[in-house]
Amino acid sequence: MTNVYTDMCLTVQALRRAFEGIRTPLAPAIGISASIYTHQVANVFRVLTDIRVRHLLADEVGLGKTVQALMILNALRHQRKDLRALVVVPDRLVPQWRDEILTRAHSVPVGVEEECDGPQYIRLAWEDQLRRSPPAWTLADIDPNRYDVLVVDELHRLRSDLQDRLVRVARKFEHLLLLTATPAFQEPQRHAQLFAMLEPERYSLAANANEQTVVDRILELDRNEAQSSPSEDLAATALAYCAYRRVVRTRRADYIGVLPTRKHIPILTEPLGAEKERQALMWKYFGYLDSVSLEVDPVKLAKRVILSPASLEQRVDFLRRKGHDRKGLLERAKPLVHQSQGDSRTDALIDLLAEIWVRDCSERVLVAAQDNLTVDYLFEIVCTRLPQIGPIGKRIPLVAARIRQGMMTEAVEDLGGYENETNENLEEFQRGEAQVLFAPDAAQVGLNLQCSRILILYSVPWKPEEMEQWIGRLDRIGNTAAFTQDGEPRDIEIYTIAQQGLVDEKVVTVLQGFHAFERSINLDGEHLEEVASLIESAALKPETADWHGLEDKAESLAIKNDLKEFDSNLWTYLPWGKKWALSIRDQLDSLPPAPLAITRPNRREHIINTGPYSWDRGVEGMLKLLRQADQYSIRLNYDPEGSKFLSIWYRFGRPEIYGKSSVASKIIFSFGANPVLDRHPRNAHAFITRRGDIAAPPRRHVTMTFDEEDRSRRPLHFFNFGSLLHDELVDGWLPAKPAAFSVKIFLPADHVFFESARSRVFVIRIAILDPAFWLNAEDLPGKILKDIAKLKIRMDDEKGEDLRSYSSSMIQCSMEADVRWMRAQLTANFFVQGYKYLLQHQSWRRAEIDEITALLNPIGCDGYEVPRGELWSQTEKERNAVNGVLDRIRSEDTGMARDVWSYRFPRFKEALESRIHIVQKETKDAAKLSDIETQRAKDALSLARAGGSRGQITRAKNGYYRALDMANMTRVLWQQRENWLKECLLRLWEVPPEERLTAALVVERVD
Repeated sequence: MTNVYTDMCLTVQALRRAFEGIRTPLAPAIGISASIYTHQVANVFRVLTDIRVRHLLADEVGLGKTVQALMILNALRHQRKDLRALVVVPDRLVPQWRDEILTRAHSVPVGVEEECDGPQYIRLAWEDQLRRSPPAWTLADIDPNRYDVLVVDELHRLRSDLQDRLVRVARKFEHLLLLTATPAFQEPQRHAQLFAMLEPERYSLAANANEQTVVDRILELDRNEAQSSPSEDLAATALAYCAYRRVVRTRRADYIGVLPTRKHIPILTEPLGAEKERQALMWKYFGYLDSVSLEVDPVKLAKRVILSPASLEQRVDFLRRKGHDRKGLLERAKPLVHQSQGDSRTDALIDLLAEIWVRDCSERVLVAAQDNLTVDYLFEIVCTRLPQIGPIGKRIPLVAARIRQGMMTEAVEDLGGYENETNENLEEFQRGEAQVLFAPDAAQVGLNLQCSRILILYSVPWKPEEMEQWIGRLDRIGNTAAFTQDGEPRDIEIYTIAQQGLVDEKVVTVLQGFHAFERSINLDGEHLEEVASLIESAALKPETADWHGLEDKAESLAIKNDLKEFDSNLWTYLPWGKKWALSIRDQLDSLPPAPLAITRPNRREHIINTGPYSWDRGVEGMLKLLRQADQYSIRLNYDPEGSKFLSIWYRFGRPEIYGKSSVASKIIFSFGANPVLDRHPRNAHAFITRRGDIAAPPRRHVTMTFDEEDRSRRPLHFFNFGSLLHDELVDGWLPAKPAAFSVKIFLPADHVFFESARSRVFVIRIAILDPAFWLNAEDLPGKILKDIAKLKIRMDDEKGEDLRSYSSSMIQCSMEADVRWMRAQLTANFFVQGYKYLLQHQSWRRAEIDEITALLNPIGCDGYEVPRGELWSQTEKERNAVNGVLDRIRSEDTGMARDVWSYRFPRFKEALESRIHIVQKETKDAAKLSDIETQRAKDALSLARAGGSRGQITRAKNGYYRALDMANMTRVLWQQRENWLKECLLRLWEVPPEERLTAALVVERVD
């Protein structure tokens, strides 16, 4: 039998959750499975509130560009459920994108063979698919008619024909995101490519020249506007004219105190006599390498000399067996590489590890060891000499893990592949079961070790990019070890162990001069190869090298490598920076959960908290009610690996004919097993609700255990915006039109309602005041399309319809952008208005929010049985009384928008004027470009008429007509956008609250 009371309460919970998804454009963005970082929140906010999404995400390595792109996609899809995105990446980035989409974006990318338990709106495409026979996709599939969003990662690393296609069609996509950690603005070709995609109108207006000239013309506009604009208008001018206004560039140095800082701690050890002697012998041996073999790489051999004794010993034995000894140098070196001769660097490593773990034995340490022999050598000797770690009296056994070159698959990016020894050892380290991980050089790329903040370079790389890759394994967004429990950043500690007076100490000094340890290095920097070459040349002849001069040279190259990236006079006037980012984060964190969240008695702590974490907690009440109302079976589970999660499965009614029973749950999900055909709970959906339960990196699957032999591996959902599990559950309880309830509620005596209630009759209304209501409520797109229909379309019906479809798409895209912007400027409000009837006074008085919250809380008592409700059959007198109260509430709507938002009016007016200014600039550019293209088409028609065939004339005529039609439509589209923005100032104050639910409630106490 239907419980009207729980149905009403679930509708209320769905309304409050849907409201949380619209009051800021960031809400659906942070719905992905990820922690929340200030710079990411600010960057995503900046992109989503621009007049269109057409941006370059150029943050330094490890700052989460991929996550930001997925946040933006999640927000765009929240507005448009049928959104389609194409993501094009180099082959080496496929594993990263595949895993990030699978684990964070509530989606399975098309193009990846994977069980689908979610929406497939992202097409992941990469170069290798083009090379297959038959190809998995073609260049023609980069089609703006098939996809709304184009995302390209590391454009310059793609093959030339693919780059050309992307640059050529990018302007036709509604939304564009480019990603790179190395924006080489000093390279004319790459510079011009970026402008062509980010600023297609300006690029086209500056075209008909070489790349450098096009770039210069765009930068000249920037400089001219900076010089001619009054100082008080420079901020608005920068937003409209800055050449790099759509480049999002975050550096760690910009966020000191917010992001972790790298700290280099050099460890110098006094070399043993045998170590000095064997290095001297080996460097003498290098003088004979030309006569030894062309196959012997002197640099690789020199690095072996300062690796572990085991590694050098293996190489000495090999060269001797090949007959490559010269003047007995290898024979003399052989006894000096035996472990019995000692190893000062290993001694220093063990002392350092012991010191780290005395401070905190939970610290996880990554030791870079270069090759397998050194990995094995260090693994065995550390385990032998440090069997226990920690302070005296609190020692624990040391658990060490290692990965070796032989464990790895052919592709370095697949280093963390599933179901192999590498993955098992990595997971030991990631879960904290192992305190130290020894890794070879191949681990520089493809590993995300956000569980550790300490890197020890047992042997120091000679190339700055190798140093950056090692540090980048740890210094990544999502590193939980790099933050305290209070959210304060901790240092990423980089230890180098070198022998005093020998080559490795000199190498460390040069790398310090190049700032390779404490700054993030541009991996495409033009001076990296020069620094590496200088180090290698000097290291091969250490006695004659000018190390001090080399250090100064590295310092000067570092300065050159860090050239000013943005040759813009307006760049400094853009409003974005650390202070602005912190203000955006503060605004987000200050937003409380929507009212009426339901909780158990004495468990209301999350209601008084604010920010996204409290919103996540607030939605849990809906799940608890669904479980107690027998809508679903929801239970706590533990994965065999120890992580906890929830599972949800359907409830079934009483057995019917043939022993079968129908699904009792109101909402049957569109994905997963069909409960009519397969009812076993092994098909239940696994999920987590709290951001703190997201692992680093996030888990893709968990295992549900029913008995020793019955286990089910299930995809793990993050119950938030974008997840089908979340969205279908919320949408399923949302009323299609304003809901009206009239309910008699039977509450037990111990219900929280009776702690403060002094009435048993209530009239309640829930309404939402949304600043974008008038844009969404009125059929503006329809009106604009009618204006376009009045234009004289010269093309035939089919091609004319294509133009109208394009116009409709652009209107929708523009309105969605302005809706996001308005909601960012003026926060939506969730109004809970109610009156109670006081019998002793024979009158209606306003009800307090606490009373209404308690009344609409079905689990507000100690028992697990949900209170029942039935339809309240009102008398005519009661109906009239209820309608009279609702009329009183509705009479308060007039002027509500002005009362709520008036304090923000000055700031909103200023922001609106700036936005209109930008749109006006875009309108002029679009119109000017349309005129140029129309003139070109007209000239082509004149040429065809002068000497062309009939077919050429027809084609030229069609091209001219199309250009004219497009020019007229473009003017209308941009002008209409300017018009509706100008209307905001007046129409906004007339926005009425949208009534979503009314309820007349009478309460009866059940003892």
